[in-house]
Amino acid sequence: MSKPLQTPACSHQELRKTSYLTRKIRFKKQPTSAIIFAFEDSVYAYINHCVHMHRPLNCEQDAIFDESGLYLRCSMHGFIFDPKTGACQSPLCFGQRLQSLCLEEIDGTLYFAGKHLTLID
Repeated sequence: MSKPLQTPACSHQELRKTSYLTRKIRFKKQPTSAIIFAFEDSVYAYINHCVHMHRPLNCEQDAIFDESGLYLRCSMHGFIFDPKTGACQSPLCFGQRLQSLCLEEIDGTLYFAGKHLTLID
């Protein structure tokens, strides 16, 4: 039996209750985590690693957005990212991007789509 290419991430209802969710995943055979959030009526997911120091965006604070709510922000050094593209807006890593993850919605549930990602229980 072949493995499905869709891995459940969360429901829309679950995501509405919080500013973001994290999920432990295995991406390209490496353990890591993903962040999932809604921004301007769309849902996004990225590998939860800052491009600067490879720390989770929420490593020092339970937040992934800056005070304005317009940018993703690494809580360690304050690097900011465009939530729609994952592109770093901070000078040191300007233009580098967070690793995006594909999401698909089926009947109110969001799924990670792709063969290189599985959830870690």
